[in-house]
Amino acid sequence: MKGSSATGTFRSSSFAPAFWLLAPRRRRALAAVYGFARAVDDAVDEVGLDGRDPARARSLLNDWRNALSGSSPVGPEGWPPLRQAMEDFSIDKRFLLDLVDGVERDLTQTRYADWEDLKRYCYGVAGTVGLACLPVFGMGPARHRIFAEALGQAVQLVNVIRDVKGDALRDRIYLPQEDLARFGLSDGDIVALVYNDKFQKLMKFEADRAHGLFDSALAALPDPDRRAARPALAMGRLYRKLLEKIETRRFDVYTARPRLTPLEKIACLF
Repeated sequence: MKGSSATGTFRSSSFAPAFWLLAPRRRRALAAVYGFARAVDDAVDEVGLDGRDPARARSLLNDWRNALSGSSPVGPEGWPPLRQAMEDFSIDKRFLLDLVDGVERDLTQTRYADWEDLKRYCYGVAGTVGLACLPVFGMGPARHRIFAEALGQAVQLVNVIRDVKGDALRDRIYLPQEDLARFGLSDGDIVALVYNDKFQKLMKFEADRAHGLFDSALAALPDPDRRAARPALAMGRLYRKLLEKIETRRFDVYTARPRLTPLEKIACLF
């Protein structure tokens, strides 16, 4: 992923270790959901933005909408395994359709007014995936919706924090405009990659918000369901560890893109 646009999670290898916490049948289904997420992500990023062909990107997204709605007899590449996963685990197509709508926003929107605006985006590109994956884990959207949505928002907010530089270089700012103003920063400061005390305070504010979302997700997960939720919990630990690593660097996300080492990823599985 070149930035936070759409779903940085799907290009990252950070979540890959958590796949191995599942039995093969569930692992294949999860891979199908993430393959779909990456496909719509690529349509927006590689075709719509980098390829400067938003009309083609929308056409690709509509191909997925038609497959999901049943109006197209032949879906895009990647559709058969997703269809099988939906049948095997009763995945609700509305969450997948919401994901398509969520990533499409990146074709037109480059700024977010406030946290409520960004939170809706985080739901569209990350919370939807969490909700779609719940049945694969053996969990139900009704009982675990708050858990899935809060965890998705937390993960996507870590992506936003990590990818400020990459997004700014593409004139995309996901940090809420209201928050920039709160700390005396402007769009110009972010695009110019200004790193100062104001920027550090802004980023700490966003990091504290992400930690709060991680805590809310954990609090919403009933203890008896923690075993089923192990892959999702592992993803949460991976991204929280990444956030902590950014914090130890005093939010210097400009010098080098923060990453976890293989050993750090493995440690987060347990």
